[in-house]
Amino acid sequence: MKRFYFLIVLSVFLSCKNSPDQTPPLAPSLPILKVKFDTLAHIKQYKHLQKRIKEQKANYAQEPIAGRQYFFDMLNDSIFHYWMGTTWDFNGHTDTPRKGDIACGYFVTTTLRDMGVQLQRYKLAQQAASVIVEKLCTNGRAERYNSIEKLEQYLSRQAEQEIFILGLDYHVGFVVKDGTNNYFVHSDYIGRSGVKREILNESLAIKASKSYVIGNLSGNQVLLNQWLSK
Repeated sequence: MKRFYFLIVLSVFLSCKNSPDQTPPLAPSLPILKVKFDTLAHIKQYKHLQKRIKEQKANYAQEPIAGRQYFFDMLNDSIFHYWMGTTWDFNGHTDTPRKGDIACGYFVTTTLRDMGVQLQRYKLAQQAASVIVEKLCTNGRAERYNSIEKLEQYLSRQAEQEIFILGLDYHVGFVVKDGTNNYFVHSDYIGRSGVKREILNESLAIKASKSYVIGNLSGNQVLLNQWLSK
């Protein structure tokens, strides 16, 4: 009988010892290694990208439709990518991604210049957003709206794989319609967060504006023809 009670006590002890409610001892924490961003390598790769775009765009001089797609792909997938994380400043005008600050207007003109578009980077960047839109977009036209809903209705009527320039009350950036969503790519002044890509109707900068001026950049065939021929 004593042996029977001993076995019962032992089983209760073991079950308590292995109870899932008991927190297991923590493993020793490992140090977090921070990898320093290699600015020089980033800039070198960016210059290589610019050279590659200049060489390859000549292949599309006689193929305007393919050239338009190439323009979209290089600006959206490559040029913008290198600028992500570049910090914002009202007076920022760096021409080097991830080195220095860049204001919203300079982000627009600098990225297009780096694509090979012929423009006056400083002069155009200092103009009102509506002027930038009219200068760079289809037929010099700028559509004007007073609500996000009307802006999105305009975009819903546009083709996929297009890039637009959007001017707000005191801000300017690109809108990308890539077939999955509408994105706002810009150097964001809010929180001085700098260059980012965000869903259009989730952007605080978009929501803060009362007016919207937009035009189709990649649909400007005159600009594209000049770009392909240079």
